[in-house]
Amino acid sequence: MVQWPNGKRIAVMFAFDLDAETMWTTRGDGNADHITNLSRGVYGPKQGVPRILNMLDVHGVKATFFIPGVVADDYPEVVKEIARRGHEIGFHGYFHEESTETTYEQEHATMERCEKLFLEMTGQKLAGHRAPGGVIHDYSLRLFLEHGYIYSSNWRNQDGPFLHSIDGKEVPLVELPKDSIFDDTAYDFYTDSAPERYELKSPGEMYEIWKDEFDSLAQEGRMINFVLHPQFMGRVSRVDMLSDLIGYMIANGAWIDTNKAVAEHVLRSRGFYIGKEKNM
Repeated sequence: MVQWPNGKRIAVMFAFDLDAETMWTTRGDGNADHITNLSRGVYGPKQGVPRILNMLDVHGVKATFFIPGVVADDYPEVVKEIARRGHEIGFHGYFHEESTETTYEQEHATMERCEKLFLEMTGQKLAGHRAPGGVIHDYSLRLFLEHGYIYSSNWRNQDGPFLHSIDGKEVPLVELPKDSIFDDTAYDFYTDSAPERYELKSPGEMYEIWKDEFDSLAQEGRMINFVLHPQFMGRVSRVDMLSDLIGYMIANGAWIDTNKAVAEHVLRSRGFYIGKEKNM
């Protein structure tokens, strides 16, 4: 099990999927032309992100924003502000592509396109991958390594980080698992258009669930990697809840940092040196 820096009990990553309109354009069943649902996507970069960034600044916490390339093209100033405040940007597709039939060549081209876009826009070299819709391919791990990524945030089979293996050999690619229990859409994603979802929980209910998970996982020295969407989590009551949760976690032994920083720590602990050339 990984020992966290400075005697911290648990590693916590607040990771935001800034899907904006792609949350709806990739859902099908008419949502791509559903003007009001698309406007819900706009709420994320326009209203949610500024509120979230200000809250993170109050706590001095750095987060990871997984951003589809088309969202960066549509909202460049929002993305530049995220980077200016010191937060990490991770790969999340260009159009938030979720096809299981995407070929190696297509995925490679999409990754190159996004890497070039974010490097030119923010100066950041992408270091990690969170698949849109959780769609992973049999070639994905090799492709991540070929692109110089040091982590994936896709698997859901452990409560802590682990190194991936290819052909039976561990490689310098850290998995930072996620799960629906830490995904805000399990609690606050409402739509009455197909496919319908009616899950709506109060911020207080979300706080209690996540606090209980934190307390239990901290006892085991594990980690939490959140999946948060600014078009939902950016609502003022939920940002206030998230602020309270961060305060509680910090007071109870959490190391809160980006996916990239946690991955680098894991790699160092396993003997894979990460030098300055890997930094943002």
